Amino acid sequence: MLYPWQSTEKEDAMEGLANILVGLAALAALAIAVLAHDWRDEFRDRMLRRRSHAGYGTLREWWLRHRH
Repeated sequence: MLYPWQSTEKEDAMEGLANILVGLAALAALAIAVLAHDWRDEFRDRMLRRRSHAGYGTLREWWLRHRH
């Protein structure tokens, strides 16, 4: 006697494979969402450390650098 999970029919095997693939896709989407959030935080910190995005100090210093 076979248990339902031991089915030998091809359709049941394909349905099981589809469920596994859906589960893997869901895990991949979750991992991407978690890693993307970490990447955004690191990117923001890196941009704030750049000279072009850093504070210019006083308005006079900024004006002296940008006047033409």
